[in-house]
Amino acid sequence: MDLELTLDAREAQGKANKRLRRDGIVPGVVYGKGEGSTNVQVDAKTFETLYRAAGRTSVVKFRLPGASRATSGFIKSVQRHPLTRQALHVDYYLVNLNVEMEVEVPLVFTGEAPAVEETGGTLLHNLSSVRVKALPNDIPHEITVDVSTLTSLDVAIHVADLNLNRDLVHVQTDGETLVATVVPPRVEVEEEPVVAEGEELEGEGGEAAEGVEGAERAEGEAAAGGEASTAEGEGDSSES
Repeated sequence: MDLELTLDAREAQGKANKRLRRDGIVPGVVYGKGEGSTNVQVDAKTFETLYRAAGRTSVVKFRLPGASRATSGFIKSVQRHPLTRQALHVDYYLVNLNVEMEVEVPLVFTGEAPAVEETGGTLLHNLSSVRVKALPNDIPHEITVDVSTLTSLDVAIHVADLNLNRDLVHVQTDGETLVATVVPPRVEVEEEPVVAEGEELEGEGGEAAEGVEGAERAEGEAAAGGEASTAEGEGDSSES
């Protein structure tokens, strides 16, 4: 099915574009194929419907203001409001269907990885897109990645494993680049408290010092008691 979008001429510029957005119109610009840029606009709902089908990797036939026939191109970029996600501005890029071009094609992950349930590990998505080179009509809308092949922690999916018609689509991303794998669960090891060597020696020395001081106090008390007894005895002798 051909994807088509009719673009109207836009006179509003700068701050005047805010009024367009309030009225449900998305401002944009068309350029490419050596042509100068043209300011355009389109109904917001019409654009979103087409964008869900085309994305940024499917060829769209644009009907431009004053043109007698449609021109092929891509939706190159969409600026959106960070909170409402409303489309604020769109760049449309015209292409020659007979000339190869490079684009980023998104990856779509499907299925469930058995290794996640069996090992308690976590599914890691290392890439969200790959760069390819192809004729505009041969560029895939998206690339499906089936993670059900990840049956153990030793299995991984690389770019070279992706299902593509490589006679038509030349992958520019390194084939050894990791796409997805299951990483083992993190094991928390409780560390034993480490006592510094100096602290150990200080503790042992402290105990020894306390023992010596206790012995010295005991000896002192014993000696004092002996002297007192002698003094009492001497007094008794003199009285007798």
